[in-house]
Amino acid sequence: MKKRVWTIVAVIVIIAVIIGACIFGYVSGQNEPEQTEPPATTEPDTPQEEPDQPDDTPDTPVQPENPNPSGGESVVVYVPDEQGETLTPVGADAEDDSDQALVDALITAGSLPEGVAVNSSSTADGVLTLDMNAAYGEAVRSSGTTGENMLIYSLVNTFVQARGVDSVIITVDGAPLESGHEIYDYPLQATN
Repeated sequence: MKKRVWTIVAVIVIIAVIIGACIFGYVSGQNEPEQTEPPATTEPDTPQEEPDQPDDTPDTPVQPENPNPSGGESVVVYVPDEQGETLTPVGADAEDDSDQALVDALITAGSLPEGVAVNSSSTADGVLTLDMNAAYGEAVRSSGTTGENMLIYSLVNTFVQARGVDSVIITVDGAPLESGHEIYDYPLQATN
């Protein structure tokens, strides 16, 4: 009988504690002042991202920094920024309007390593297929994820801008570009 009384007392005490906690929580929530305005914050001066343009509107050409550095034949190439996180369009010299001249301008600008060359290229339905040599494939495979993106998209962005195509398929010696963890067997569009 005593055990049963103690069990009932324990249950009543537990219920009383729970009810007390609920009442305390409710009352303390009522005493907090309401915020009528969010606290003022200062936003850093960063450029706002532009909204995506509809597919039927052509993209406006990017204006590079120093578009004609030497006064000669000039092209726009995309180079990594100082942090190696984004690509920036810059003006560069080119011998002519050939695919290899664009690649040579990327090499001179530091976006691609020495020895990279274009084997061939063709365009169909707004897609440029660009066959690169083994030096390009090796550079992509040995560069790490961030470096891989910079190597691939410096080439893609430069050729999309220069050739007016929608996307680029990159092959190496006739086979799809492989980085070691991804196979790029599909068209790549320029990044912003």
